[in-house]
Formats: sequence, C-alpha cells, structure tokens
Amino acid sequence: MDLSLVISVLALLISIFVTGWTVYRDVIQKPRFRVTTSVKHVYQQHQALIGPDFWVEALNMGPSPNRVGLVFARPSWFNRKFRKAKSAFIAHDHTHLGSTAKGQRVEVGDTVGFVFPLRGEFLSGNFAQMGVADGFGRIHWASGKSFRAAAADARKHLPPAPETLVQTLG
Repeated sequence: MDLSLVISVLALLISIFVTGWTVYRDVIQKPRFRVTTSVKHVYQQHQALIGPDFWVEALNMGPSPNRVGLVFARPSWFNRKFRKAKSAFIAHDHTHLGSTAKGQRVEVGDTVGFVFPLRGEFLSGNFAQMGVADGFGRIHWASGKSFRAAAADARKHLPPAPETLVQTLG
C-alpha cells in the first residue's frame, strides 16, 4: 500500500473528527448555568447595612461565555399543566449595589446576581421556581427546594401587614 494513501486517509479521518467535535461543541452542547436563590444583606465598611434583599444568582458552568439578562418565575408543574397558571417576567432592581447589569457577558466560572427588594409582590404569587434566561433564550431554573427555602426566609424578614400590626397592638 502506498504511504501517501495512508497519510491521506488519516488526514481525512482527523478532519472528520475535528468537524464533528466543532459542531457538537458549538451547536449541540449548550451553555449551562447553576441558579440559586437566597436572602442576603450587603455589608460595607463604615456604611449602613443594605438589605435584606432577595437574590437570584447564576453561575456559568460553561462550556463557553454567555449573556444573562432576564429573570423569570413559574408555578409548579401541576399548576402549569392543570390549572393553566402562567410564568412571569420579574424585573430586578438595576440600581442596587450588588445587581449585575442586564445583558452582561458572563465568562465561564463567573456569577451574576439579580436583586429584588423584599416587598413581597413576587413572593405572594403562586410561584415554585425562579430562573434566568441566557443569550440563546434558554431558561435555567433554580431548584424548587432552593426557592422554597429562600421564600420562607424572605417572609420572615417582611414587615407585618398593617391589619396584623393593629391586631397585635389592640
């Protein structure tokens, strides 16, 4: 067998493998984010305490940089399927010190944070999860367990309702 033919066949096989890997990496394998929810305070040296606030954070797990800019909330699977409950876009506080700018490029391993004041509007909704939309339009959801724990913690920090306050003082 001719040596040039063997080298040509090997070059063809390597080219096919590289093309397949490139298609898999850029088209099939999508970026992933790990989304968490929590209630946090911000401490600054020689400054007043900021918070508590409700935080949604997304960690870029790779394989490539991406953009994150919108926060969504959705009801439980049962309510979505049988009660026709809808998901909602929730606007975060852009002016907060810890909030990330909307549409910011997120490198692999970096985290973005979205801050919501604890006024309870979105907490009073029938939501079971919160998530963030990436640059491809895919929504990455925090676990329901994480959201329930953060929502319960947030409800502890909410001021009492006016009618409850009157009942306790009366």
